[in-house]
Amino acid sequence: MKRYISIAAAQMLSVLLLPAQTTKTDVSLQLLGTRSWIRVDMKDGDKGLAGARIFWSKTNKKPAVANEVVSDVVERYYIQHVDPETTYYVWVESAAGKPLAQGKSYTSKSWVLDEAELQEVKRNPSSGVVPPGMEIFWQDEFNDQLLNRNKWTTNYFSSLNYLNDKSKQEMLQDKLPQPAYTLNGSAINLYVNDTIPKRIFTEGGNQKISSIQTYDWKTNENLLDNSKGGYFEVKVRRNRQGNPKGTNTAFWFDSPGPDIRYYLQEGTEVDGIKGIRPKGQLFEIDVFEYITAQFVIHGHVDAKGVFQRNLATHIAEGYEHVGQWVTHGVLWTPTSIKHYINGDLIKEYNNKNQIYSPNHFMNVFLGAYGSEGGVNMEVDYIRAYNWPLREGNELPNPDFEGKSGLMPWEGEGTIGDGLGEKGSKALVLAPGKKIEQYVYLDPQQQFNLSYWGKGDRIAVAVDDVTVVTGKLSTLKQQSQYLGKQGKKHEISFVTGLEIKPNKKILRIAFTNTGKEMAYLDNITLKRK
Repeated sequence: MKRYISIAAAQMLSVLLLPAQTTKTDVSLQLLGTRSWIRVDMKDGDKGLAGARIFWSKTNKKPAVANEVVSDVVERYYIQHVDPETTYYVWVESAAGKPLAQGKSYTSKSWVLDEAELQEVKRNPSSGVVPPGMEIFWQDEFNDQLLNRNKWTTNYFSSLNYLNDKSKQEMLQDKLPQPAYTLNGSAINLYVNDTIPKRIFTEGGNQKISSIQTYDWKTNENLLDNSKGGYFEVKVRRNRQGNPKGTNTAFWFDSPGPDIRYYLQEGTEVDGIKGIRPKGQLFEIDVFEYITAQFVIHGHVDAKGVFQRNLATHIAEGYEHVGQWVTHGVLWTPTSIKHYINGDLIKEYNNKNQIYSPNHFMNVFLGAYGSEGGVNMEVDYIRAYNWPLREGNELPNPDFEGKSGLMPWEGEGTIGDGLGEKGSKALVLAPGKKIEQYVYLDPQQQFNLSYWGKGDRIAVAVDDVTVVTGKLSTLKQQSQYLGKQGKKHEISFVTGLEIKPNKKILRIAFTNTGKEMAYLDNITLKRK
């Protein structure tokens, strides 16, 4: 394990941070800027930053005296207490004053994928159930000594806390209890014990809470736009000491604020807040919470805002969770929720006439809960994958060239080599066969669906999908003769109304209505 140094212990900071930006300067110097710190790495054999003098300034003028002289055992250094959205200039010299490297870093409030973290996936791969063709769009390997506040806030709060007036006031006044955690350069350890945090989170409750999350209720700041779903995986090890009350170790998703409109159902109103969540749609996913790793989808809430019962739940038998490293995954698509443990599919909820999936972003939590004893959860990594989208296209796998084969298209098509546009791969549809794909799109936007086709006749349907029930409403239809030579075709449509910032769920479908094979390629969906 590498050894690191920080300017000050910052495990218990308040307020959240936004994304980071890497600035590559001299080949030997690697800088990563976040809203609260700049990471300094030197790649110079095995020496790293041993004995180095580090200077930094907001101007391109090196200070006369080094800001820090690094000890002889350090390979990574953190410049802390920086101003967000500011350019910093950094110089590194040897102990003898010889210039080693210089560069600059911008302390952005927007995270970016970090090459060092992406390389970690090769060393410590995700489970084998990551859908082929999906790519990481967000991750935290917890390999730093400080929490990346471009990705996380330590202000724990959820929709269920909103109706507790004292907790709500603490949230609004920025006085929420802060979590206990440590970072050792390879994992984060979230813990509660008799000493820390100082008090029970909710008066009259039985849980201290040490948790981090991706949305801040007070500032209404979302650090992770996962509104198009995807595959999310964590690798964790959970433990308890003694016989603590209220034991939970959790990886879960909750509806965002800044009020409880997503928690309340349509047609209900509490304290002047009108519910917008359709009955039967989830407001919370507990990938695991209890030490049994029970999977729960929450959804039934009465007219007074009191939680009633789950939409669905299950427990996977035969897995040991206490003291063991275990991977937990959830695949969230526009029409389904699938649960995995250690690469095994445990349960899927994929009824297109009972769609649990939300059509908006969700707040992601990692936490340990309990009191009168110890509870902790070590997290090796959290990774979020989704289908890559290129050049303005919003329809995954448009050309059938990638590793995913037909996915996320569904249906009875096959992939044919050399049969597509310009001799590329193509989707092959036999007479009477159909493929379809459900996708999240922005509402009230004009889109252009284009595709290359060859063969007899194809029927194209663009349908609006009603949340929960999955009922289809036609937005546009087209019956098209493709032709023996193959050529491009287009169809335009406008997505319907939806509550902001929710997404619309649409279905794109192709049916071979001719008497011969049909070949489709380069199916793209772009805003006009």
